[in-house]
Amino acid sequence: MTNSQRLTLRASEIRQRLNEIAGLDGDAMTDEIRAESDRLGTEYADVETRRRAAIIAEDAAVETTATEPDAELRERVELRGRSRLGRYLAAAMGGRLVDGPEAEYAAACGAPAGQIPLDLFEGDRPVETRADAASPAPSTTGQTVHAIQPYVFAATIAGRLGITMPTVGSGSHSWARVSTALTAGAKPKGAAQESTAAALTAVTASPRRISARLTIQAEDVAAIGTETFEPALRSNLQGALADEYDGQCVNGNGTAPNVSGLLPQITAPTAPTAVAGFDDFVTAFADQIDGLWASTMRDVSMVANVDAYKRSAKTFRDKVIDAANKGAASLGDTSAADYLAAHTGGWSTAKRMPDTPSSGARQNIADAIVRRSGRSLLAAVHPVWGSLQIDDVYTDSASATRHVTLHVLVGDKVLIVQPDAYARAAFKVA
Repeated sequence: MTNSQRLTLRASEIRQRLNEIAGLDGDAMTDEIRAESDRLGTEYADVETRRRAAIIAEDAAVETTATEPDAELRERVELRGRSRLGRYLAAAMGGRLVDGPEAEYAAACGAPAGQIPLDLFEGDRPVETRADAASPAPSTTGQTVHAIQPYVFAATIAGRLGITMPTVGSGSHSWARVSTALTAGAKPKGAAQESTAAALTAVTASPRRISARLTIQAEDVAAIGTETFEPALRSNLQGALADEYDGQCVNGNGTAPNVSGLLPQITAPTAPTAVAGFDDFVTAFADQIDGLWASTMRDVSMVANVDAYKRSAKTFRDKVIDAANKGAASLGDTSAADYLAAHTGGWSTAKRMPDTPSSGARQNIADAIVRRSGRSLLAAVHPVWGSLQIDDVYTDSASATRHVTLHVLVGDKVLIVQPDAYARAAFKVA
């Protein structure tokens, strides 16, 4: 993710929390909540300022084909040129730490002692040999071409669902929670309170790889007529990788090499038999209140698939708009979508959500992911071990072909640390 994307996610989280605070009544507004509101307001202003700066900087980077590295970067590149992978491996096999330029380079990259910096593979020797499809210049070239416009990927929803993505060190990554609490009770005079066992439940993820690759030919770079050709394709490469990552994070089925995403890990509810009406949408939110993770409907948010959201936008208190009864009675002036947006923690849709099945046991049943956000605790984690970018100008240098490969190492599953923070809802849409 780019810096601007991370800041956008943080701004969204702050807005959601501020909306929750705004919905509290006077008795619920404690000094702690007022202090939190003041802090979030200040942080939001700061995040917005930094987000705008990041967007401007990233746009400028896309339009620039070469930049002058700063002194620190030049020094790190120089150290990388003097470092050798074999020395890292020899030190590891000998049970010792590297020294010399390898040690300096690892320190400059912030790599933990005994680990190989991922940046070592930048501009290194080629990867696998196989047939690659080059991204050609368009047929109309040699003219003054406007800056190339980006391909539009679906917006990320992992952050909206409360999934954090920490960078972790080598080895499998685990999170544990207290799943069985200690007990307490009222006792008569002189009676002892016996201890009961608390229980911990751990969830663990191991690394899996998501990759994307770009192949460019020198003739196309020269013929396109705009300097934004290669930067635009590189940006598209990063976007493709982020798009696949977010899709795996939400919908991955867990069958190797796929990630076990959030949605498949949550038990699906019984499929409803009637097409969703106004009250069905409201009931779906009200039924998620548990008094622990959600005390009001403002503590409940849902991300639904497109069909479910469209159905709610066409559903009014009196009637559902369709050819059979349109105009038969007053439809009111508030749709279910508008009502839920005003009275809940959030009702939205995303292209990332799975399509409504057109056949099978769950035909016409649209899914939604429920997030209960009444507790400010970490709910789900998807660890990231790091990323590699390999810019290969050597393998096909005889044909003036260049390859850029991106890899990101992520957990084989989204770790649901607090299962009660999530649920699924289902709506019959046809």
